[in-house]
Amino acid sequence: MPPSMKTLGVWFVSLLGFATIASSSVVAAENDSSSQIVKVKTELLAQAILHAQTNMQESDQLIKNIMEGDIDALYSVAVDINAHKEDTADDAADDANDEGKEPKNENRITSMMIWHELADGAAKHAPSALALGRSYETGNKTMALRYFAQASGDPSSRATRTEAQYGGGRAAAELEEYAGALDFYRKCHGNAAAAEEEEDEDEVASETSEKCKMEYKILSSEIRGERMTPQGGVMGIVKMFGVASLDGFPKSGTPEFDFWTDAVAHLVNYQTVVQKGIEKGDLSMVMEGAESLLTAQDSLDDLRSTYGNGDGMSQLQDYLADRLNMLIKSMVKGHEGSGGHDEF
Repeated sequence: MPPSMKTLGVWFVSLLGFATIASSSVVAAENDSSSQIVKVKTELLAQAILHAQTNMQESDQLIKNIMEGDIDALYSVAVDINAHKEDTADDAADDANDEGKEPKNENRITSMMIWHELADGAAKHAPSALALGRSYETGNKTMALRYFAQASGDPSSRATRTEAQYGGGRAAAELEEYAGALDFYRKCHGNAAAAEEEEDEDEVASETSEKCKMEYKILSSEIRGERMTPQGGVMGIVKMFGVASLDGFPKSGTPEFDFWTDAVAHLVNYQTVVQKGIEKGDLSMVMEGAESLLTAQDSLDDLRSTYGNGDGMSQLQDYLADRLNMLIKSMVKGHEGSGGHDEF
C-alpha cells in the first residue's frame, strides 16, 4: 500500500475505532468485571485493526470482534503484534517505562499497551497479565512480580495459573522476597496434585509444576546454606515458616498445627502487650508480655521435639525454628535490660 493510502487507512480505522468505543463503552458499563467486552483506547484499537488487516488470516471476523471490544480477539492480535519483533525482551520492558526515548520496537510497545488495557481494566485479564509479567521479567522485576501475582489467581486456566506462579517465584526470589518466592513455588507445585485428583492432564502445567518443585528445593537449600535470617525479625520467620514445606506442614486441625499457632499467638500477644506497657510506662504489662514469650518458647519446643528432624517438619522449617528459638532466647535475656522487644 502506498504511504498516502496507508495513512488514510489508519485515519479511517481510527474513526471506526472511535465510533466503536463510543458504543461498546455502554455495553462494557452494563457488564460486571467478568465481561468479555472491553473498552480500549482509540489509537490502540486502530493499530489492532490495521495489524489484523495486513498480517492475520480470517481478518474480517477478527476485525469485527476487535471492533466489538472482544477481549480474546484483542489479546490474540496483541500476541501476533508482539511476535513481529526484531530486538530483545529487555528492550520491551525498557521501552514501556522510558519516557522521552525513541522506542526500539513499536510492535513490542503496542502489544504491551494492549495487554495493559486488558489486564489493568475491569476484566483483569489473566493471560494479558501473564504476558506482561514475561515482558517485564528481564527489565523490571517489581512490575513482573505484580503481573505474575495477578495472573496466578486465574481460576479458569490451570496452565496460566501455574506459569504465572513459576514466574512470580523467580521474580520474588530476584527481589529477595524469599517467603513470597517459596509461596509461589509451593502453590505452583500443588497444581500437579490437583490435576491428578481431577484427572485433568495438562502437560504444560505438569512440566512447570516440576520446575517449581526444583526451584523450591534450590531456594530452600540456599536459605539454609547461607544462614539467612528472613527479613522482619520474629514475624518474618513466622511468615516464612508457614510456606516452608511443600507438604503443607503443619496442616490445620492437627496437634502440630495447635503447637505452632499457640506459639505464634503468644508471640503476637507479647509484641502487643510489651509495646503498650513501654508506651504507658507500666512494668506489670511488660512482665505479662514476658510470660507470653516464655509460653511461646514452650510451644515451639514441643513442636520441635515432636516433629523436628524429619518427623514432619521440613529441613527449612527445622532451620527456621532454630533461628526463632535463638531470637526468643535473645528477647528473654533482653528483658533484663530494655531491648527485649527489638527483635520484632
